[in-house]
Amino acid sequence: MNTAAVSPLKALWSVFGERRRPLVLAVVLRALAAAAMGVPVAVIVWSVEAIRTGTLDESGAVGAGAVVVVAVSLQYALWFGANHLAWVNTFQAVGEGRINALRHVEKLPVGAVAGKGSGDISAVLGADHEQVAIYAHQGLMNLVGGAALPIATLIGLAVIDPLMAAVVAVSIVVAAPVFLLVNRAFVQQSLQRADTLAEANGRIVEYVQGIATARSYHQVGPKLLWYREAVARMRAVNDALAVKITPLAYVSIGVVFLGVPLVIAVCGYGLLDGQVDAFTAVVFLVVVLRVYTPLVSVAVEAEGLRLTDAALQRIARLHSLAPQAFRDREIARPLEHDLEFQAVRFGYDPERPVLSDVSFTASAGTTTALVGPSGAGKSTLLSLASRFYDPDRGTVRLGGVVLNDLTQDQLFDAVTIVFQDVYLFQGSIRDNIALGRPEATAADIERAARAARCHTFITALPDGYETRIGEGGLTLSGGERQRLSIARAILKDAPVVLLDEPTSALDPVNERAIQEALGELMRNRTVLVVAHRLSTIRHAEQILVLREGRITQRGTHDQLITRPDGLYARMWKDRERAANWRIR
Repeated sequence: MNTAAVSPLKALWSVFGERRRPLVLAVVLRALAAAAMGVPVAVIVWSVEAIRTGTLDESGAVGAGAVVVVAVSLQYALWFGANHLAWVNTFQAVGEGRINALRHVEKLPVGAVAGKGSGDISAVLGADHEQVAIYAHQGLMNLVGGAALPIATLIGLAVIDPLMAAVVAVSIVVAAPVFLLVNRAFVQQSLQRADTLAEANGRIVEYVQGIATARSYHQVGPKLLWYREAVARMRAVNDALAVKITPLAYVSIGVVFLGVPLVIAVCGYGLLDGQVDAFTAVVFLVVVLRVYTPLVSVAVEAEGLRLTDAALQRIARLHSLAPQAFRDREIARPLEHDLEFQAVRFGYDPERPVLSDVSFTASAGTTTALVGPSGAGKSTLLSLASRFYDPDRGTVRLGGVVLNDLTQDQLFDAVTIVFQDVYLFQGSIRDNIALGRPEATAADIERAARAARCHTFITALPDGYETRIGEGGLTLSGGERQRLSIARAILKDAPVVLLDEPTSALDPVNERAIQEALGELMRNRTVLVVAHRLSTIRHAEQILVLREGRITQRGTHDQLITRPDGLYARMWKDRERAANWRIR
């Protein structure tokens, strides 16, 4: 979706894609239904004139009644058809729009998604698409109907008296600039309102997810206050919207209804001057309200259109984020599964690099360990190796092929990741283990679970492998979640394994067993592992020591430990002191 300034109706039109024709038909039917509402009025006017002139006979009366019945029946048939078409196609189109937006989010770099925030993205996928749906099937239909009836009525009045009809039309034209002024102010406030709503949504999501931590630190009140601050900002924006827009809205409606006294004045002058007969004056005074009253709904729905425009702009902003580029077909295949970083520079903020001039090769079938103080860039290297981010400068290669030249399937089939913070999806334990290999058999899943030392605790659960787990796996312990993530990696059986603190959540009883499982996972595979527990990586073929985004040392454990002034040796000594610490 283009983010350039376009009319709200044009932006709304772009949402419907292949469903534009049914929507156009719905709009036409709604306009015809509104026009049909004027037929009974026209018949009544004709009948009164015929009675006044003595030309109405029995057949004319029957015919007039029949026309009214047909017109009313047609009106409701057209109204039903329009609403049915609008309803069905709107929700199908918006549902497809949500899916397309979600697919777009899937293609975005992880950094772009993290930068938007879960609340902002959920607001776009939820509230903003809902606003579009409600307006397209309801507001747009009311807008069309509210505009069609006055136009049809004006045409009928022009047949009776063109001059008087022109007076009514002029009063409407005079109100147009006020409408434009209101709408211009409304769209700015509406966009700001949508942004503050997204902020409030994001904060409540974070508040709910972190409520256990907030309670443990007795920070429920302050965190709730943090959420209330966002709500207060949203309320302030809504108050500003009401204060700024309400007077202008009443002015625009008042300007429209100024046409009523104007018509009365013109009719009165025409009666006194003899240019307007009494019947025409009465007709205009009675019918003119059918011109002005629907325009109030037009004003209301015009404001709704601006709210929808703000939602469409936010949807467009999401779609404007550039997806991560992958090759759509294979142009090269990695010969081996070695990982090579060449002069890589990267920063989440381009002005503040996290990694600078990082170069190394993790040979195929070997383990390369990354160690260093917090913030040195260890986990960032894993993110670059998995293409969650792309380097600002330099290249990352897999088997001699730049990652950017691989298809998405090539990359993700070759790499598996065990994250530091494990996320499990709502569903069964079986589904979560088979995440990277959905076609796996029950025997394959059980084999992976046994290797990751999960089978015992899984079979102890009420439904075994079919046990449903809650959002994020919160019904399981940290160690159980970590072991399930290792089972995932074992089952996927990818040639490149990225491990981010793989034993950080494990208790001492299970750590050795898990290390044995990881040994099976890592055998004959290219492994890039981050660990603060130096004892877990002492047998790695290569250890890279990072500090402030640069590799300061490299070698094996035995080589690095002999350099007493080096960072690795100091970290090892600190580890030994920590191991000897006892509670006294």
